[in-house]
Order: sequence, then structure tokens, then C-alpha cells
Amino acid sequence: MGDIYQQLQVYFDSMASGFPKTDGGSEIKVLQMLYSEKEAGLFLKMRPGKETAREAANRLNLDENSLSDDLESMARKGILWRERENGKTYFSTSPFVVGILEYQVKRISEDAKLAQSVAVYGVGGLMKSLASAGEQHMRTIPINRQLVEKWPVATFDDAVGIINSHDKIAVGLCTCRTIFNSIGMKKCVNPLESCIGFGKMAEYYLENNSAREISKDEAIHIITKSDEYGMVLQPFNGKDIGALCSCCGDCCTILMSLKMRPNPAQEVRSSYFAKIEPGGCSGCEMCIKRCQIEAIRMNEDNVAVVDLNRCIGCGLCVTTCPTNAASLVKKPESELYDPPKDLNEAHEIMERKRGMITRS
Repeated sequence: MGDIYQQLQVYFDSMASGFPKTDGGSEIKVLQMLYSEKEAGLFLKMRPGKETAREAANRLNLDENSLSDDLESMARKGILWRERENGKTYFSTSPFVVGILEYQVKRISEDAKLAQSVAVYGVGGLMKSLASAGEQHMRTIPINRQLVEKWPVATFDDAVGIINSHDKIAVGLCTCRTIFNSIGMKKCVNPLESCIGFGKMAEYYLENNSAREISKDEAIHIITKSDEYGMVLQPFNGKDIGALCSCCGDCCTILMSLKMRPNPAQEVRSSYFAKIEPGGCSGCEMCIKRCQIEAIRMNEDNVAVVDLNRCIGCGLCVTTCPTNAASLVKKPESELYDPPKDLNEAHEIMERKRGMITRS
């Protein structure tokens, strides 16, 4: 059967974002720091589809009370997903990213050794897996619909609209910036407390003491500050938004992997692209400083030009353009992206595209 952690690596690698093996075995070290052998074995027996402890116990022929205690313990550690619905508690597996890694953010902030191990594996294996994904965990959206000229904007493409559509909201630390800060590699100047969860995602983080509950007004204030700092707003890929992250190009694993590609616009599920009117551009280069994906350059006439192969439609160049020369344009109907229902459906799509059919 092989080592339990090797089996766990293979299982994670079959999921949406992958979890590739490395020559140095850094992925095994990360798993050993997160899971005991018992917990690793139990995770391998669980399913991506949610089930109660009773359902899992019947399927696995295990004692329900003992299994329930073990599953709750794993959920509290952030190494298994848990959600409450209609008086019942359900458990399921999660990919390593987006999933288990993000659930460890509080521990990563307190454990430099874990942060270092995750960083080593991120560079040596995980980033390559994310870069080769045929579908993305996250989309890019503007802060509000006023940035888009002429066309209406769907709620799932409007950060303020997303916030206003939820009642249970929580905010926690950005995992990527927390990792960099914990290992002392660099101190990001952007706010750490900037990842916003909604609904069941918020409840999970709140139960695990990894986030604090906030109002809609505070959530809008947070994303407003994120825009001021020049961070890209990225919700989970789905119409039912589980979380909304504020990401910078120097720390975010997804943005860093996108920046390395020649045509980021083809990889990102955005409905918009930036346009800069030549006659209105003052040549201040503010848009170049704010662009996290290096999609804007100055031409020989000292006018900002957008590279449509790189532009991900975030709107950062629009919100601070002093002459209002920049705007977001909605893509043609044939190029618009219809998001999956939620992140679970997005994961299923990712797994199919990777040839990994694991769900039952």
C-alpha cells in the first residue's frame, strides 16, 4: 500500500488544483506537519461529497460516536471541511488549494516552520501545478459596477454587490502574505486582514477561531482600502461566492503564476478588459504602477497602452486615473464567462479537465 503520506499526496494530487510530487519530498514534509498517521488514513477514506458522521460510519463500518469525534477534531484543525445545515453536520474532503492550505492560516501565522515548509513546496511543486491548471479557482472582478462603461454588471461580477448579497460575513488573514511575513522573506506593505468569507465559509472560519465576524459596511471598507493599496479582488470561482480575496502580484500564488505566462488574459475568468483613451492620458504612469500583471506600457508618445493578452480586467488602472482616461469594457457576449454554481462545481470541472475523476 505504500507510506500513508505518499497515499495522501496521491489523493490530493487527484483533486482540483493538484498536489504534485517533488524530487526533494517537500510535499510529504508539509503533510506530516498537518496530519497524524491516523488523520491521514481517515482523510483518505472520506469523500469530496458531503456526508454526516453517521453516513460515513455506516459506509466505513466504524463506530459513529468515535468517528464523529475524530472528524470534528480534524475540522477544528482545518484539515477537513465541515458545514452545518438544517441541524445536521456534514464533512467532506477539500483540495489542498483552495482549501486545506487556507484553513491553516492562523497556524501559519504562529508557526514559522510550517510557513517555511509550505513556501518551499509552493516554489518547488504547487506553483507549477497551479500554472498548468485548465480552470482557475478564482476569478477577477472590479470593485463596483460604476467602473464598467455602458453595460450592466452581474452581481457575481461586482465586489460590493457580492458583499451586499450576504448576511454572514467574516474576515481573516491573507494566507499568501502571512506565509511571506512568517518566514521573514519580505514584509508586504498591504493589509494582512483582507480575505473575506461568506455564509458557510465564514461560519467554518469563525468556529475555528481563524476569522472575526464583520458587518457589510466594514467589508466594503476593507475592499475599498484594498483598492487603494492596489490589490486585485478575486472571488472564488462560482455564482455562489464563498470568499473574496484581495491579492497582490508580489505574494499571491495565483497572480505570480499568471504573471509568468505570456497570455494571462486567456487564463483568468474575467468579463472585462481595460481601455485607455489616448487623448485623455496624461502620461502619469499611475496605471503602470498599479497593474499587478504587467499589462500596461507607455508608447513612444508617452501614452499608456493596454496589452489585451495580459489584462485581467481588475479595474485597478481605472480607480486612480487622474484624467478618467481609463475604463473597463465588457467583452463580447461570445467571450463572457458563465461561472459554475459554486466552488464545488468549479472543482469538479477542474478535476475533469485534469483527467482526474474522483467524485462519487
